[in-house]
Amino acid sequence: MRELSNTTGPVSDGSPSGENRDFANSFIGKDYYQTLIGKANTIPITLIFKHYGIYLDEVNRKTVCPFKSHKGGKESTPSFYIYPKTNTYCCFGCRIGSNVCDFISEMEGLTKVNAAHKVLELFNSEVDGEYFINREDMSERLQIMLNFSDIVRDFIQKHSDNELAVAFIEHKCSVYDELNLKYKNLNNLALNRIFDQLKEEIASWKE
Repeated sequence: MRELSNTTGPVSDGSPSGENRDFANSFIGKDYYQTLIGKANTIPITLIFKHYGIYLDEVNRKTVCPFKSHKGGKESTPSFYIYPKTNTYCCFGCRIGSNVCDFISEMEGLTKVNAAHKVLELFNSEVDGEYFINREDMSERLQIMLNFSDIVRDFIQKHSDNELAVAFIEHKCSVYDELNLKYKNLNNLALNRIFDQLKEEIASWKE
């Protein structure tokens, strides 16, 4: 287990930060968020524009910029271009351009992770490959992690001067990390059982 930290700060993709980020990444795999965003970015960007009612010139593949940050959302001269072959866009007026998740993020004021969830919920029939945890289940899983984090932090604060206790809790955290990485597809009920078992073992620790 990585050392617990009190550092918190913004994370560009919207994943948990500081201590919570460590637990989240070990719980669902370090590259879960990148994979989630990558899947969302495979959705044809033309479908995204259609969802937002954006008209594109079929010949020039351009339209007025839809972002409110560009002239208050009232641009009159088309400067927003789409590139179907790369599934990207670019506004040459406000110099913003990227992929599907960045577009949703800019339009809705969402983090990239939340933008990816929105895309996959809207167009799940268009996505091939592995199943992604829905938002409700993900929230429950995060709560499991936070509960475990609280127990570990309290234990360390109580036994910080005891080397045996520190070694014991580090071992339990390693077990927790390994189980999370090995069994990423377990449902929340099974994960709760693992958490309850580790919680009992930690509570029963004696020097």
